[in-house]
Amino acid sequence: MARPLTFIAVCVALFFAFPVSGAKHEKWVEVRTTNFIVVSNAGEKQARKTAIRFEQIREVFRRSIAVASAHPGPPITILAVKDEDSMRALLPEYWAKGHAHPAGIFVENLNQYFALVQLDAPGSNPYNTIYHEYYHSLTLPYFPNLPLWVAEGLAEFWGNTEVSDSETKMGEADADLIEELKQSSLIPLDVLFKVDQSSPYYNEDHKTSIFYAESWALIHYLMIGDKAAHRPMLQAYLDALSRGASQDEASAKAFGDLRKLQGALSGYVRNQSFYYLKSPPPPEIPANELQVRELSDAEADAYRGGFCAVAGKTQTAKPLLEDAVKLDSKLALGYQYLGFAEYQDGQKSEALADFTRAIELDPKNALTRYLRAYLASTQAGAIGNDKQLEEDLRAAIAASPNFAPPYGVLGVYLAVQGEKLPEALAFASKAVMLEPGNSTYRLDLAQVYARMNRYADARNAASQARESARNPQQQEEVKRFLAFLQAAQSNAGNSLSAPSGEGDEDTDTGDKSRTPSAREAQETAPSDAHDSKNLHAATGLVTDVSCMNGLKIRIETPTGPLMLALTPGAQLRFRLSSKPSGPFNPCTALKGQRVSVEYEFKDSSAKTGSLQSVTVLGGADGDAGGAPNLPGARRLGGERPSHETVTSAAEGTVEQVSCTGNEMLLKLDAGEASFALHARDASRVPVEKDVAFDAGDFQICSQLQGHSAKITFVVVDGKTYDGEIQSVEVLK
Repeated sequence: MARPLTFIAVCVALFFAFPVSGAKHEKWVEVRTTNFIVVSNAGEKQARKTAIRFEQIREVFRRSIAVASAHPGPPITILAVKDEDSMRALLPEYWAKGHAHPAGIFVENLNQYFALVQLDAPGSNPYNTIYHEYYHSLTLPYFPNLPLWVAEGLAEFWGNTEVSDSETKMGEADADLIEELKQSSLIPLDVLFKVDQSSPYYNEDHKTSIFYAESWALIHYLMIGDKAAHRPMLQAYLDALSRGASQDEASAKAFGDLRKLQGALSGYVRNQSFYYLKSPPPPEIPANELQVRELSDAEADAYRGGFCAVAGKTQTAKPLLEDAVKLDSKLALGYQYLGFAEYQDGQKSEALADFTRAIELDPKNALTRYLRAYLASTQAGAIGNDKQLEEDLRAAIAASPNFAPPYGVLGVYLAVQGEKLPEALAFASKAVMLEPGNSTYRLDLAQVYARMNRYADARNAASQARESARNPQQQEEVKRFLAFLQAAQSNAGNSLSAPSGEGDEDTDTGDKSRTPSAREAQETAPSDAHDSKNLHAATGLVTDVSCMNGLKIRIETPTGPLMLALTPGAQLRFRLSSKPSGPFNPCTALKGQRVSVEYEFKDSSAKTGSLQSVTVLGGADGDAGGAPNLPGARRLGGERPSHETVTSAAEGTVEQVSCTGNEMLLKLDAGEASFALHARDASRVPVEKDVAFDAGDFQICSQLQGHSAKITFVVVDGKTYDGEIQSVEVLK
């Protein structure tokens, strides 16, 4: 979150007006470096200078972040406009009465970064807010869970960096912050240390400014005050937190008596002896390494429309981008940003068409490939092209080997398919290596470990994901996954403390590579009740299946095709007419099978519905199919992940029952197949009786043998039995 200033305003996800079409024939130039694309109407000289300065700022920041210096950062597009009139043309609402005039804005959306700067803005360092947000973009992938006062204090400290031809100044005092400290009372340190994203000190205007000012002052004191004598205290504080200490424990260990530190900080602020660090400027990029060219009107519109799309103002972005592709029908960049704007507006078919057109024009663009895969993975209720999804992710990796997002998605995708598990592990691990502080990538890795039956490693990765979680949604995802693992232990007896080497990495498919199945995790969620009056039934052949973003199937029925999808968070009951040849995985085994389904209509067309149950009748060869069980795929679009509960039921004669204490094993002869079934606690198995027995409670261990029964069970693999009993109905 950026602080509000009297002159500079910032917004990380800002909605603002944008001209529907730019002034034609105004000269715009593009200057490319390794890490920036500068687009400017101020002429080539100013565009070159801007690119060089931002590369120097980047170097200064990365020197201050040891871990970041070993990894490439995200590329950033900078719109560098020549004057206030240009800024006003782009952001007219900021020139309305009562508004501060921004000198810069930084926006990010789905791994796309834009900055807008006014080149002739007044002030000694008008870009400190841009630098503040840029510093965050470099640190968050590695340190997402820094205390908020530390994160914002460091961003303020480094955000006021100045690079000139002769020197670099770091940590200079900001006049606006000094004024805020003069006018406001300091926040007690025990309160400051506990401020988070939900705190009034971070969200209310009249409190936000003092939070930023005091955070900066304390960081400045600890890093520079008294000739950096207090810097070890800051390091000790961060070290204690990294080892699991609470906020109170860490502050007590590092700072001692907070009243003394509060007094020292107050004196530091009153004295206003704010020194700063100084060093020679980083070397400038050689002129021959800058790629410079003049832009066409279509390209200028595409960049400005792209900025607007990334900022979230889609209704003003789309006219600019539509104009761009009309002017140049072969402009891949225009189609890329137009597709992104359409995606945000829910126009997914249009977005897919425009992403596809962009890829046809520029097949080696990693971002567009990733965006199309992202779109395919988030089409709830529609069957995407899984083969194309994998192809796009692999192409994105080939085009940009240090671009993290496709690695995590591809690792999960391969795990969902139950194929190439060592490769899935390599991809998921690479994503974590590139962005070790990203909670989503660590949870992706946990899913792959679980699929390989490496439960201890899965739990460890999930715990690290929980520590890195930046918002409640990520925390909830980790919570559900850990419940997923716990349910596996409860239902199938799998040990979560298994050694990390359990399940060889060269295992491809089969029992050794089993993951806790989605059905086991689902037992922690409430079941959905459905009115039988609203249920419809159909029988047909499954012609297409996708498991990205939840199970989706297409069925050819006598009355035409039917598209069914599992509602996020809902349970799904599977029934198999015969014993499968291996553990049953709907993601890989359903295609080509004849099925009977129950579903609820989604719309009046009667062509789509919400899937409620599936009975597999068999394929052309009469086999119900078999494949490794899989966890639910991660959802890339922010929707709640669904875990499909795969349950089977069989009727037959109970031929044998054996109980040891409360644990029970039985053999059920179902005619064409027999099943060995297990109950961890027979006394807790629900029993319905259609026949009379002797007076007293029914004793399942002694009275069930020899009777016909319908038994519902969860299929397991890697065990000496076929399933875990859920209920028993005694028929006769």
